Amino acid sequence: MKKTIILSILASVFAYVNIAKADISLSGYAEWIAGSVDQPTADSATNHGIDMSGIDNGTYTRLTAGYSSTLDSGLEVSGTMTISPRDCLGDRQDNCDVVNHNFVTISGGFGAISIGERFAAGAAMLSRLTASGPTAEPDGANMQYFYTQGDGTYGATNETNYASNDMKILYTSNVYSGFSFAVSYSDFTGSHGSLADLNAQQASASTAASWADYSDLLSVFGKYAMEMDGVGVELVYGQLTGNAGRDITTDYNDLSETAYSVLLTYGNFAADYRKNDAGDSGRPKNDGSGNNEGTSICGTYTMGNLGLGACSIDSTFTNSSNQTNENKMITYNAEYQLGGGMSFSATYFDHEQTENSVVETDADGILTRLAIGF
Repeated sequence: MKKTIILSILASVFAYVNIAKADISLSGYAEWIAGSVDQPTADSATNHGIDMSGIDNGTYTRLTAGYSSTLDSGLEVSGTMTISPRDCLGDRQDNCDVVNHNFVTISGGFGAISIGERFAAGAAMLSRLTASGPTAEPDGANMQYFYTQGDGTYGATNETNYASNDMKILYTSNVYSGFSFAVSYSDFTGSHGSLADLNAQQASASTAASWADYSDLLSVFGKYAMEMDGVGVELVYGQLTGNAGRDITTDYNDLSETAYSVLLTYGNFAADYRKNDAGDSGRPKNDGSGNNEGTSICGTYTMGNLGLGACSIDSTFTNSSNQTNENKMITYNAEYQLGGGMSFSATYFDHEQTENSVVETDADGILTRLAIGF
């Protein structure tokens, strides 16, 4: 017993000495949201006034620990662990995959390799002013807690596996004369770093629903960036493939998706166009459904502590009856940096969802956010 205790102490001391060699950092972010929405239409059968308002904790409050060190071989090693105080409870369950990260990155002359819970190659390469613009809306989707959305399938506004922290291996290259590329691999998109998530298990799909989790999902993206006379251009194109499966007697289409973006910058102005097209991926084979596409067009402008932005997103989906569902949202954003890591921002949005030309959601409102990073 004493020998075990001594060995444990020695192991702890050894671990501490090695950790002490690494540079360790601790940072955090907290946000508080207030919103008010006017929603005259909640679904096709009901047209009644819904006015929801209130204060919310926000989605992305978190604490992040980071470390970095240099190995004897000269390779750089860095890692990140992020903890959310919401701990994926209640109405934040769908955001677990976004805010909880635990991954390590090894970088050198060959580029960088990351292993663990992290974003995929698309997030590393595609321009996404829907997320990186002022207030991070509409990508942040904090508006959704202040109104009721339709329950139909309206198409995806981002590529498959975006903002999901299933276990991945990600490789990003160095930049060669403006060219770079990234490749990510996930053996099962339903695995989120827990032993309870069995790797490569198949998730079933309800009748006529899309396949939930792909196995062997491979994302490959290339980027070319250049600047001429003060005008910056970034062109990104990528493909995603993955295996679906069978639910009882129904076979589902494997994932075959393309995504691309164009980003233009000039001084303090930026504008981008992004499109993702998954076609009939994940749908029951030969049922006629598909045309799962999404596009976004955004523009941002910054001057001093003030940032302004506007985005339009549109996604469509065709069901097995050849009826088209559509999702449209327009946002106007403003954000002011107060100093000391604190900012105040506001977003006005207009959101409409239709199923076969029947309005399921018609909502417009304003969202305000007080945020601080430390």
